[in-house]
Amino acid sequence: MKSIFTFILTMFIMNSLLGQDIKTIVLHNTVSHNPIPGVMVFSDGNFLAVSDDKGTCRINDTITEIYCKYLGYKGKTLDIRDCDTCIFILESNYNLLEEVEVKGKYNAKKQLLKLLKESQQTAYKFDTNIYYKFKEINRIPELNQTEIFTGILRVENKGYSKKGNLIFISEISNYYNTIEQDIYKENRLNKILEKFILDVLYPRNIRSLRRKNHFQGSAHNTRDSLTFRVFTKRNEISTDADYILFIKNKLRTREVAKTFYRDTVDLKYYIKTDYSLPPITIPEHILASREYILENGQLVTNTIELQKIDNPHIEPELNIYLYSSTCKELVEKAKEKYPDLNISSEEDNK
Repeated sequence: MKSIFTFILTMFIMNSLLGQDIKTIVLHNTVSHNPIPGVMVFSDGNFLAVSDDKGTCRINDTITEIYCKYLGYKGKTLDIRDCDTCIFILESNYNLLEEVEVKGKYNAKKQLLKLLKESQQTAYKFDTNIYYKFKEINRIPELNQTEIFTGILRVENKGYSKKGNLIFISEISNYYNTIEQDIYKENRLNKILEKFILDVLYPRNIRSLRRKNHFQGSAHNTRDSLTFRVFTKRNEISTDADYILFIKNKLRTREVAKTFYRDTVDLKYYIKTDYSLPPITIPEHILASREYILENGQLVTNTIELQKIDNPHIEPELNIYLYSSTCKELVEKAKEKYPDLNISSEEDNK
Protein backbone atom coordinates (compact mmCIF):
# COMPACT_ATOMS: atom_id res chain seq x y z
CA MET A 1 0.00 0.00 0.00
CA LYS A 2 2.86 2.34 0.89
CA SER A 3 4.58 1.60 -2.42
CA ILE A 4 1.40 2.40 -4.38
CA PHE A 5 1.02 5.69 -2.50
CA THR A 6 4.65 6.60 -3.18
CA PHE A 7 4.24 5.79 -6.89
CA ILE A 8 1.09 7.92 -7.18
CA LEU A 9 2.75 10.83 -5.35
CA THR A 10 5.82 10.63 -7.60
CA MET A 11 3.71 10.61 -10.75
CA PHE A 12 1.72 13.59 -9.45
CA ILE A 13 4.87 15.61 -8.81
CA MET A 14 6.30 14.72 -12.24
CA ASN A 15 3.10 15.70 -14.00
CA SER A 16 3.01 18.99 -12.09
CA LEU A 17 6.56 19.80 -13.11
CA LEU A 18 5.99 18.82 -16.73
CA GLY A 19 2.82 20.87 -16.85
CA GLN A 20 4.62 24.08 -15.93
CA ASP A 21 6.07 24.61 -19.48
CA ILE A 22 9.11 26.52 -18.31
CA LYS A 23 11.95 27.89 -20.44
CA THR A 24 15.46 28.32 -19.10
CA ILE A 25 17.40 31.48 -19.94
CA VAL A 26 21.20 31.51 -19.51
CA LEU A 27 23.06 34.85 -19.59
CA HIS A 28 26.84 35.27 -20.00
CA ASN A 29 29.06 38.33 -20.33
CA THR A 30 30.86 39.20 -23.56
CA VAL A 31 34.40 39.35 -22.11
CA SER A 32 34.95 36.16 -20.10
CA HIS A 33 31.70 34.39 -21.02
CA ASN A 34 31.11 33.87 -17.30
CA PRO A 35 27.50 33.72 -16.06
CA ILE A 36 25.96 37.05 -14.99
CA PRO A 37 23.93 36.96 -11.75
CA GLY A 38 21.32 39.61 -11.08
CA VAL A 39 20.12 40.24 -14.65
CA MET A 40 16.51 41.47 -14.61
CA VAL A 41 14.25 39.99 -17.32
CA PHE A 42 11.09 41.74 -18.56
CA SER A 43 8.37 41.13 -21.15
CA ASP A 44 6.04 43.90 -22.37
CA GLY A 45 7.27 46.03 -19.48
CA ASN A 46 6.39 43.39 -16.86
CA PHE A 47 9.08 41.93 -14.61
CA LEU A 48 9.53 38.17 -15.14
CA ALA A 49 12.64 36.95 -13.33
CA VAL A 50 16.19 37.68 -12.19
CA SER A 51 19.17 35.44 -12.98
CA ASP A 52 20.82 33.44 -10.20
CA ASP A 53 24.55 33.00 -9.53
CA LYS A 54 24.74 30.60 -12.50
CA GLY A 55 23.31 33.24 -14.81
CA THR A 56 20.06 31.31 -15.27
CA CYS A 57 16.39 32.07 -14.73
CA ARG A 58 13.08 30.35 -15.47
CA ILE A 59 10.20 31.92 -17.37
CA ASN A 60 6.88 30.76 -18.77
CA ASP A 61 7.09 28.96 -22.12
CA THR A 62 4.36 31.18 -23.60
CA ILE A 63 6.73 34.19 -23.57
CA THR A 64 8.22 34.80 -27.05
CA GLU A 65 10.35 37.90 -26.49
CA ILE A 66 12.21 39.24 -23.46
CA TYR A 67 14.18 42.33 -22.55
CA CYS A 68 17.28 41.82 -20.37
CA LYS A 69 18.43 44.65 -18.14
CA TYR A 70 21.58 44.71 -16.03
CA LEU A 71 22.99 48.00 -14.79
CA GLY A 72 26.48 47.98 -16.27
CA TYR A 73 25.51 46.13 -19.46
CA LYS A 74 23.62 47.20 -22.55
CA GLY A 75 19.93 46.35 -22.44
CA LYS A 76 19.03 43.69 -24.97
CA THR A 77 15.78 42.45 -26.55
CA LEU A 78 15.87 38.71 -27.29
CA ASP A 79 13.67 36.41 -29.36
CA ILE A 80 13.18 33.12 -27.48
CA ARG A 81 10.57 31.41 -29.63
CA ASP A 82 12.85 28.71 -31.05
CA CYS A 83 14.66 27.48 -27.93
CA ASP A 84 13.89 25.67 -24.70
CA THR A 85 17.26 26.45 -23.08
CA CYS A 86 18.31 29.83 -24.44
CA ILE A 87 21.92 31.02 -24.02
CA PHE A 88 22.70 34.69 -24.66
CA ILE A 89 25.65 37.08 -24.34
CA LEU A 90 25.31 40.58 -22.83
CA GLU A 91 27.72 43.36 -23.76
CA SER A 92 29.30 45.57 -21.10
CA ASN A 93 28.40 49.25 -21.23
CA TYR A 94 30.50 50.71 -18.41
CA ASN A 95 34.10 51.06 -17.29
CA LEU A 96 34.59 48.60 -14.44
CA LEU A 97 36.43 49.65 -11.30
CA GLU A 98 38.11 46.25 -10.94
CA GLU A 99 41.67 47.62 -11.00
CA VAL A 100 41.22 49.96 -8.04
CA GLU A 101 39.33 47.23 -6.18
CA VAL A 102 42.18 44.79 -6.67
CA LYS A 103 44.73 47.35 -5.49
CA GLY A 104 42.72 47.80 -2.32
CA LYS A 105 42.36 51.56 -2.79
CA TYR A 106 38.64 51.46 -3.43
CA ASN A 107 35.94 50.34 -0.99
CA ALA A 108 32.57 50.17 -2.76
CA LYS A 109 30.60 49.60 0.44
CA LYS A 110 32.19 52.58 2.18
CA GLN A 111 31.55 54.84 -0.80
CA LEU A 112 27.93 53.69 -1.16
CA LEU A 113 27.14 54.40 2.50
CA LYS A 114 28.77 57.82 2.19
CA LEU A 115 26.75 58.73 -0.91
CA LEU A 116 23.50 57.48 0.64
CA LYS A 117 24.10 59.54 3.75
CA GLU A 118 24.79 62.67 1.72
CA SER A 119 21.62 62.14 -0.33
CA GLN A 120 19.54 61.61 2.78
CA GLN A 121 20.90 64.77 4.39
CA THR A 122 19.43 66.80 1.52
CA ALA A 123 16.05 65.19 2.25
CA TYR A 124 16.31 66.04 5.97
CA LYS A 125 16.40 69.74 5.07
CA PHE A 126 13.20 69.40 3.08
CA ASP A 127 10.88 69.88 6.07
CA THR A 128 7.46 70.05 4.44
CA ASN A 129 4.63 67.90 3.05
CA ILE A 130 5.10 65.74 -0.05
CA TYR A 131 2.10 64.58 -2.11
CA TYR A 132 1.82 61.45 -4.24
CA LYS A 133 -0.86 60.26 -6.62
CA PHE A 134 -1.15 56.51 -6.08
CA LYS A 135 -2.83 53.47 -7.59
CA GLU A 136 -2.96 49.97 -6.10
CA ILE A 137 -4.31 46.95 -8.00
CA ASN A 138 -4.86 43.48 -6.54
CA ARG A 139 -5.85 40.62 -8.81
CA ILE A 140 -6.67 36.93 -8.52
CA PRO A 141 -6.09 35.87 -12.17
CA GLU A 142 -7.62 32.41 -11.75
CA LEU A 143 -10.98 33.90 -10.69
CA ASN A 144 -10.75 37.10 -12.75
CA GLN A 145 -11.34 39.12 -9.57
CA THR A 146 -9.89 42.61 -9.12
CA GLU A 147 -9.52 45.36 -6.55
CA ILE A 148 -8.47 48.89 -7.56
CA PHE A 149 -7.73 51.69 -5.12
CA THR A 150 -6.60 55.17 -6.24
CA GLY A 151 -6.12 58.47 -4.50
CA ILE A 152 -3.60 60.93 -3.09
CA LEU A 153 -1.12 60.43 -0.26
CA ARG A 154 0.44 63.10 1.90
CA VAL A 155 3.82 62.41 3.49
CA GLU A 156 4.83 64.65 6.38
CA ASN A 157 8.58 64.93 6.02
CA LYS A 158 9.92 65.64 9.50
CA GLY A 159 13.49 65.96 8.33
CA TYR A 160 16.14 64.50 10.60
CA SER A 161 13.87 63.48 13.45
CA LYS A 162 13.35 60.40 15.58
CA LYS A 163 9.66 60.71 14.82
CA GLY A 164 10.38 59.79 11.21
CA ASN A 165 7.68 60.59 8.69
CA LEU A 166 3.91 60.20 8.72
CA ILE A 167 1.80 59.09 5.75
CA PHE A 168 -1.86 60.07 5.34
CA ILE A 169 -4.60 59.29 2.83
CA SER A 170 -5.61 62.73 1.60
CA GLU A 171 -8.09 61.72 -1.10
CA ILE A 172 -9.79 58.56 -2.37
CA SER A 173 -10.70 59.04 -6.02
CA ASN A 174 -11.72 55.48 -6.92
CA TYR A 175 -12.41 52.15 -5.21
CA TYR A 176 -13.50 49.04 -7.10
CA ASN A 177 -13.57 45.51 -5.68
CA THR A 178 -14.85 42.12 -6.86
CA ILE A 179 -12.46 40.03 -4.71
CA GLU A 180 -14.30 37.79 -2.27
CA GLN A 181 -11.32 36.11 -0.56
CA ASP A 182 -9.35 37.54 2.37
CA ILE A 183 -6.17 38.66 0.61
CA TYR A 184 -4.96 41.03 3.31
CA LYS A 185 -3.01 38.77 5.64
CA GLU A 186 0.16 39.61 3.70
CA ASN A 187 -0.84 42.63 1.68
CA ARG A 188 -0.83 46.16 3.04
CA LEU A 189 -0.32 49.34 1.08
CA ASN A 190 1.81 50.83 3.84
CA LYS A 191 4.41 48.01 3.63
CA ILE A 192 5.62 49.30 0.28
CA LEU A 193 5.44 52.91 1.40
CA GLU A 194 7.28 52.40 4.66
CA LYS A 195 10.14 50.56 2.99
CA PHE A 196 10.70 52.80 -0.01
CA ILE A 197 9.63 56.25 1.16
CA LEU A 198 10.48 56.33 4.84
CA ASP A 199 13.80 54.53 4.40
CA VAL A 200 14.95 57.27 2.08
CA LEU A 201 13.72 60.17 4.17
CA TYR A 202 14.88 58.57 7.41
CA PRO A 203 18.27 56.96 8.20
CA ARG A 204 17.03 53.38 8.69
CA ASN A 205 18.14 52.68 5.12
CA ILE A 206 21.83 53.14 5.94
CA ARG A 207 21.63 51.34 9.28
CA SER A 208 19.92 48.39 7.56
CA LEU A 209 22.76 47.99 5.08
CA ARG A 210 25.28 47.90 7.90
CA ARG A 211 23.26 45.69 10.24
CA LYS A 212 22.40 43.07 7.62
CA ASN A 213 26.01 42.91 6.52
CA HIS A 214 25.35 43.51 2.84
CA PHE A 215 28.28 43.56 0.47
CA GLN A 216 28.64 45.97 -2.40
CA GLY A 217 30.17 44.70 -5.61
CA SER A 218 30.24 45.28 -9.34
CA ALA A 219 30.50 49.06 -9.07
CA HIS A 220 30.37 50.61 -12.55
CA ASN A 221 30.98 54.18 -13.55
CA THR A 222 30.71 56.64 -16.38
CA ARG A 223 31.86 60.23 -16.34
CA ASP A 224 29.01 61.45 -14.14
CA SER A 225 27.28 58.30 -12.84
CA LEU A 226 28.08 55.45 -10.47
CA THR A 227 26.11 52.21 -10.02
CA PHE A 228 26.31 49.71 -7.16
CA ARG A 229 25.05 46.16 -6.99
CA VAL A 230 24.09 45.23 -3.43
CA PHE A 231 23.90 41.60 -2.38
CA THR A 232 24.15 39.32 0.65
CA LYS A 233 26.59 36.43 0.82
CA ARG A 234 24.59 33.25 1.30
CA ASN A 235 25.15 29.52 1.10
CA GLU A 236 22.19 28.95 -1.19
CA ILE A 237 21.69 30.39 -4.66
CA SER A 238 20.63 34.02 -4.49
CA THR A 239 18.05 35.12 -7.05
CA ASP A 240 17.82 38.77 -6.17
CA ALA A 241 19.20 42.03 -7.50
CA ASP A 242 19.50 45.42 -5.83
CA TYR A 243 20.96 48.25 -7.90
CA ILE A 244 21.56 51.79 -6.69
CA LEU A 245 22.44 54.48 -9.24
CA PHE A 246 23.94 57.88 -8.42
CA ILE A 247 24.13 60.83 -10.82
CA LYS A 248 26.79 63.37 -9.86
CA ASN A 249 26.98 61.72 -6.43
CA LYS A 250 23.25 62.07 -5.75
CA LEU A 251 20.82 59.18 -5.49
CA ARG A 252 18.88 58.83 -8.74
CA THR A 253 17.43 55.28 -8.97
CA ARG A 254 17.06 52.19 -6.82
CA GLU A 255 15.83 48.99 -8.45
CA VAL A 256 15.18 45.74 -6.57
CA ALA A 257 14.12 42.46 -8.21
CA LYS A 258 13.61 39.02 -6.69
CA THR A 259 12.27 35.64 -7.76
CA PHE A 260 11.68 32.78 -5.35
CA TYR A 261 10.12 29.33 -5.42
CA ARG A 262 7.24 28.74 -3.01
CA ASP A 263 4.31 26.34 -2.97
CA THR A 264 5.41 24.81 -6.33
CA VAL A 265 5.21 28.26 -7.97
CA ASP A 266 7.85 30.76 -9.09
CA LEU A 267 6.89 34.06 -7.46
CA LYS A 268 8.14 37.53 -8.39
CA TYR A 269 8.87 40.78 -6.57
CA TYR A 270 10.00 44.02 -8.23
CA ILE A 271 10.27 47.64 -7.23
CA LYS A 272 11.84 50.68 -8.84
CA THR A 273 12.17 54.09 -7.22
CA ASP A 274 13.23 57.19 -9.15
CA TYR A 275 14.50 60.10 -7.08
CA SER A 276 14.61 63.81 -7.81
CA LEU A 277 17.93 65.28 -8.86
CA PRO A 278 19.80 67.82 -6.69
CA PRO A 279 19.40 69.93 -4.69
CA ILE A 280 16.82 67.71 -2.87
CA THR A 281 16.81 63.91 -3.02
CA ILE A 282 13.26 62.58 -2.54
CA PRO A 283 11.28 59.80 -4.26
CA GLU A 284 9.63 61.09 -7.44
CA HIS A 285 8.14 57.87 -8.84
CA ILE A 286 7.70 54.39 -7.37
CA LEU A 287 6.55 51.29 -9.24
CA ALA A 288 6.18 48.01 -7.35
CA SER A 289 4.78 44.58 -8.16
CA ARG A 290 4.73 41.27 -6.32
CA GLU A 291 2.98 37.91 -6.21
CA TYR A 292 1.98 35.69 -3.31
CA ILE A 293 -0.10 32.56 -2.68
CA LEU A 294 -3.20 32.41 -0.48
CA GLU A 295 -3.84 29.51 1.88
CA ASN A 296 -6.23 28.02 -0.67
CA GLY A 297 -3.45 27.97 -3.27
CA GLN A 298 -4.67 30.90 -5.37
CA LEU A 299 -2.18 33.36 -6.82
CA VAL A 300 -2.56 37.06 -6.03
CA THR A 301 -0.78 39.80 -7.99
CA ASN A 302 -0.27 43.18 -6.36
CA THR A 303 0.94 46.34 -8.12
CA ILE A 304 1.41 49.81 -6.68
CA GLU A 305 2.43 52.99 -8.48
CA LEU A 306 3.12 56.39 -6.95
CA GLN A 307 3.90 59.65 -8.73
CA LYS A 308 4.95 62.81 -6.88
CA ILE A 309 2.66 65.76 -7.56
CA ASP A 310 2.43 69.40 -6.49
CA ASN A 311 0.28 70.28 -3.50
CA PRO A 312 -3.29 69.60 -4.77
CA HIS A 313 -4.86 71.88 -2.12
CA ILE A 314 -7.62 69.34 -1.45
CA GLU A 315 -10.72 70.56 0.36
CA PRO A 316 -11.73 68.75 2.44
CA GLU A 317 -8.66 66.59 3.03
CA LEU A 318 -9.34 63.12 4.47
CA ASN A 319 -6.19 63.11 6.62
CA ILE A 320 -6.50 59.36 7.41
CA TYR A 321 -3.28 58.01 8.91
CA LEU A 322 -2.03 55.09 6.86
CA TYR A 323 -1.09 52.36 9.33
CA SER A 324 -1.83 48.61 9.10
CA SER A 325 -5.06 49.27 7.22
CA THR A 326 -6.41 47.49 4.16
CA CYS A 327 -7.96 49.26 1.20
CA LYS A 328 -11.42 48.26 2.39
CA GLU A 329 -10.83 49.65 5.87
CA LEU A 330 -9.47 52.92 4.49
CA VAL A 331 -12.54 53.39 2.30
CA GLU A 332 -14.82 52.63 5.28
CA LYS A 333 -12.94 55.21 7.37
CA ALA A 334 -13.32 57.77 4.61
CA LYS A 335 -17.09 57.19 4.32
CA GLU A 336 -17.45 57.37 8.10
CA LYS A 337 -15.50 60.62 8.33
CA TYR A 338 -17.11 62.22 5.28
CA PRO A 339 -20.55 60.58 4.71
CA ASP A 340 -21.25 62.69 1.62
CA LEU A 341 -17.95 61.72 -0.05
CA ASN A 342 -18.53 60.38 -3.57
CA ILE A 343 -16.21 57.39 -4.14
CA SER A 344 -16.41 55.81 -7.58
CA SER A 345 -17.11 52.08 -7.63
CA GLU A 346 -16.30 51.49 -11.30
CA GLU A 347 -13.19 49.72 -12.54
CA ASP A 348 -10.55 52.14 -13.79
CA ASN A 349 -7.67 50.63 -15.74
CA LYS A 350 -6.24 53.88 -17.06
